[in-house]
Amino acid sequence: MKTVTLDILNDHAFSLLKDLEKLKVIRLRRDKSQQKDVGTKKKVSFRALAIDTKNLKFDREEANER
Repeated sequence: MKTVTLDILNDHAFSLLKDLEKLKVIRLRRDKSQQKDVGTKKKVSFRALAIDTKNLKFDREEANER
């Protein structure tokens, strides 16, 4: 058995390694010194702007004027 350390550059390479592990061709072991998991994605929040529209009166005629 040989041990190799790899730097995984993208998610596609990681998914290929997981497929090889399912075929029992390789065994993956997580590096305990590494904090972030390679397969996790950053959580995105869309809260940069908030507009209060409670008292908004929409005038369709005004919106359709050219």
